[in-house]
Amino acid sequence: MSYQKELNEYLSRHVPLFQAMQARLDRCDETGLSMSAPLAPNINDKGIAFGGSMAAIASLTGWALTRATLKEHGETAEIFITDSNLKFMRPVRGEIVAECARPDPSVTARFIDSYRQRGKARWTVEVTIRADGELAMTFLGQYGIF
Repeated sequence: MSYQKELNEYLSRHVPLFQAMQARLDRCDETGLSMSAPLAPNINDKGIAFGGSMAAIASLTGWALTRATLKEHGETAEIFITDSNLKFMRPVRGEIVAECARPDPSVTARFIDSYRQRGKARWTVEVTIRADGELAMTFLGQYGIF
């Protein structure tokens, strides 16, 4: 089973909001992750993507990157979000697509080394959502592991 499929199944089983949003992890590769959700179950009263849905999918994308990174380094840990910052710049009128790039290898190495040495670590993940090719939202989430 591919790790992308494994993550989709895990989130569908353990995160009811993921299923309610009809979200899915579309890509999980060496460059980063991409998660999406259709507009219909995530629409607000103005006919655009609900900000809470955008925040949730961004948060889940950062969580998925953290989980994938741990797995790739042979580690398992509890993952939790400790802080986040959102900036909304334009409305999303279609599918919500959240993307995050892999951090610089030195950042990943520090994160994994900290976990192995101390049994806990934190790092910050940046997630973006675009609308018509333009930035619609940025999300900086700090994730902790133990």
